[in-house]
Amino acid sequence: MRRLVLSPHMDDESMGCGGLLAKHPDECTVAVAADSGDVRRREFTQAMAVLGVTRTVELGMEDGYLDRNIPALVGAVDDLCREHRPEELYLPFPSLQQDHIAVYEAGMRAARLSMTPGHWSAPQVFVYDVAVYDVNLYPTDLRWNVFEPLSREQAELKAGACEQYVSESPEGPHPIRAILQIAEAVGKTRGLEFAEQYALVRHVRP
Repeated sequence: MRRLVLSPHMDDESMGCGGLLAKHPDECTVAVAADSGDVRRREFTQAMAVLGVTRTVELGMEDGYLDRNIPALVGAVDDLCREHRPEELYLPFPSLQQDHIAVYEAGMRAARLSMTPGHWSAPQVFVYDVAVYDVNLYPTDLRWNVFEPLSREQAELKAGACEQYVSESPEGPHPIRAILQIAEAVGKTRGLEFAEQYALVRHVRP
């Protein structure tokens, strides 16, 4: 299985897909769109080491302004899909943050069928939850309808990866400080010990 996780920033991949990455590190490539500086890059490297992920890509685009050049972002994601040919493509939920919306839109466009030679359309497309924003800017028909079971160890690795992002951890209560509890709540309500939630966009049977 080849899995490509598109992350707007260095931390979204761990908050959204950290359990999946810990569960299948050898099958996953993480591609980050925004360049958030050297501090976040060091934290990202540490988080990937915690999860055991060795394949990463940095697109190096301007943090906070990914929506300024959607064609370039779509082209970069097209190139990633053509190179890695993922069977599963993971996109961030298009919540309030403009970079999340841009990466979601670019990923959806890259997932299209195309007559361009060499274009790769992932047969399975999922949207992942970054449990930070509780209000949506635009209405969508996305529903959390796929639940990835996690062991306690995998959930703890996800939490450990998120703990590497010290520069992104505000004071006081915050979802990034409750990763294990969120995974437990998502799991328990579906008869599982721990889980992550995803919205299925497309599933083409092999």
